[in-house]
Amino acid sequence: MPITGHRIKFNQLSFPVSIGVLPHEREGPQQLLIDLEIELRPDMPDPREDLSKVLNYDSIRTRIMALAQARHYNLLESLARELLIIFKDDAAIARVRLSVQKPDVYADCAAVGYEIDYTIDR
Repeated sequence: MPITGHRIKFNQLSFPVSIGVLPHEREGPQQLLIDLEIELRPDMPDPREDLSKVLNYDSIRTRIMALAQARHYNLLESLARELLIIFKDDAAIARVRLSVQKPDVYADCAAVGYEIDYTIDR
């Protein structure tokens, strides 16, 4: 049966980061939510339970958190673009959709965020 698309998804990965331009945002870390959809190349072979033939999402999670917590970011937009570096050299990936959100900005809003789509040219 032909596969026309397959993806790995992270829904609301949550951890503290130093982000923001306002004085109160620089006083300490804020909670960040990340939604991530990684579109894999449709021609990838069936891994048949071989871990070496799949994208390691534990490694992706670790790299996202390490990069996001490595320094202060003023803007969600800057952080999102920086995180794309993680995916640029992986031959298994065709496209990435990444959303970064701050859930504690407004009392009347679940979160404020930025979303970016990245297609890897091969």
